[in-house]
Amino acid sequence: MQDVIDKLMGFGFTKTEAIVYVTLLKFGKMNGYKIAKELNISRSNVYQTLESLYKKGYVFMTPGDSREYEAKDPELLFKELEKGFYQNLEIAKEQLKNVKKVPKENYYLRIEGYDNILKTLQEIIKNSEKEIYMNIDFPLEIIEKELKEVANKGVRVIIFSFNKLREIDAKGIEYYHKTDVYEDYNHSKRIMVVVDLKKSFVVTNSSEKITGTLTDNPEYIQIISEHIHSDIYMARLAKLYEKSFEKSISINSLHEKKNFIY
Repeated sequence: MQDVIDKLMGFGFTKTEAIVYVTLLKFGKMNGYKIAKELNISRSNVYQTLESLYKKGYVFMTPGDSREYEAKDPELLFKELEKGFYQNLEIAKEQLKNVKKVPKENYYLRIEGYDNILKTLQEIIKNSEKEIYMNIDFPLEIIEKELKEVANKGVRVIIFSFNKLREIDAKGIEYYHKTDVYEDYNHSKRIMVVVDLKKSFVVTNSSEKITGTLTDNPEYIQIISEHIHSDIYMARLAKLYEKSFEKSISINSLHEKKNFIY
């Protein structure tokens, strides 16, 4: 019986309504006094429930002093419930079309500490589906497992570094670098990652602390993506035109001098 009660509640019956309806279905015509006695609940509660069932059209009432009630045939009742359900469904669908979406707010998460940053980096790589861009001077061994997994499932992985990195033994990973000198990893400073053009993660490592910013902001993602692509383009052009290329395009800025760009 409890299973039937639960199912009726799923169709909008209250628990007491479901119990009273099933009781009437089981015993036939009854008045409020008999129902209250059978179910051992207060008569006031029973009368309120019967009134509610009657107004909803779930039971019939026999006129007279005793006011007996009879449950509507379940087959007829559920045809009406089904009709009402689909009518409400169509109305709701039309009304929901007119609901204006609140513009989604982009998130910016600041992450501190090496362990937290590494965990975040591993997680976003693992959840990638199409393409990863990366500018990194940290050893790739810290994310080797995740890079192998996504490369094996067909994700394109594009990695740039100024100095050469010790490459991971996995197919499908593209490496680009500015110099032919191997990175010594003594002063690893940056990680820039873009995943599926949906989120970016930028990590900076100073002598004081290591921090990262994770965001889904499209403009920010665009900037980081362009930065990584520009690094790759410049490195490839420099190899094509040798050292004379870098000197000829230099603007002698403080940024160039600080970062030994030429």
